[in-house]
Amino acid sequence: METIWLGYDGLALPFAQISVVLIYRPALDAYIVQTYGSVPRGVRSVVITADGIYWPARVPPEQLRRRWAAWRRGEE
Repeated sequence: METIWLGYDGLALPFAQISVVLIYRPALDAYIVQTYGSVPRGVRSVVITADGIYWPARVPPEQLRRRWAAWRRGEE
């Protein structure tokens, strides 16, 4: 699998675009709004892409990090 679903309808991101996965904090809301248009309910983490785009994710950050690491090791 080359993409990871971020927990919202139609929101999947190629693993290769991920730069960092952060724990969601309200201080990130402005960045999420710029990218997604709003801050959806249930945000648990934020995925930042290599080009600086902030995507909300309903998936817990540790789960995203594990899947991203597995992909980098060629296990995904």
